[in-house]
Amino acid sequence: MDTTLLATTLLLLPCLHAVAAGLRITKVEVPRYLIVGKQATLRCHLALEGDVLYSLKWWKDGKQFYQYIPQNNPPNVVFTVPGITVNPQHAELNEVELVDVQTTSTGQYKCEVVAEGPTFNTDVMAANMTILDTPDEPPRITGLEPNYRDGETIALNCTSSRSRPPAALTWAINGRQVGPEHLLTYPVVSEGKPPLHTSTLGLSLTARPHLFAGGTLDLRCSATLHEYVWRSDVTATLDNVTYSQPHHLPTLSKTNGSSGQGVSLSLLLLLTMMMLMMTVKATALAPLSHSPLLT
Repeated sequence: MDTTLLATTLLLLPCLHAVAAGLRITKVEVPRYLIVGKQATLRCHLALEGDVLYSLKWWKDGKQFYQYIPQNNPPNVVFTVPGITVNPQHAELNEVELVDVQTTSTGQYKCEVVAEGPTFNTDVMAANMTILDTPDEPPRITGLEPNYRDGETIALNCTSSRSRPPAALTWAINGRQVGPEHLLTYPVVSEGKPPLHTSTLGLSLTARPHLFAGGTLDLRCSATLHEYVWRSDVTATLDNVTYSQPHHLPTLSKTNGSSGQGVSLSLLLLLTMMMLMMTVKATALAPLSHSPLLT
């Protein structure tokens, strides 16, 4: 190693040690996901290690919204930033509470600390927070029939409405997730400003007895927004009706076999009786003949 470089390194070692041993951030706590309207507590944990804190600042996407300087009176100051509402009753050195978070509150949150002189050590640590606008209701299942016959198609749709980001949908049959070969995807529909999204996922199955354990088929649709999950469950029944061959009335042309002979004989007797009855009826209605009067 070059003697000049070695000498420079040896001179810098005490300074590097002082920086490493000075003020630093040990941890930043920011909710990873949060629902619209909720509160978010931001925490910035410090280790002074011989330094004296001069200031602590919070930034969102490069814009400062909070400052804490211990020697000032008051020590804390709030700055206006879109999507940020600080609770003044809960704004301290290590914790800052945001209230009524909105989707515009989504972004990167950075804690910055600076030590007093002579070190003026500075440290920064950041974390992301995503605000979710969740559906107002569980996913809706449409197309379900009360029962199905063997071989019929089960065609259903599951829809999760008005969320940001769009909900991820899955289908499960009897507790087991359905593979892509039975799924039909639809484009996400967006409306409003800022937009809310509606997701739909179709399911197509052929009704078979092995799917209907105990005569029923349990179907579940799940809508997921990151760590939040909504579910809807439905049940279908397999129709146990059996089919028989259609029955046809016998005809006179069927004469082969004993059954056909019996039918022909019965019809012949019936026709004979009808002809006799018609003859008797005609005789009864005929006018009586009159004998000539005696003179």
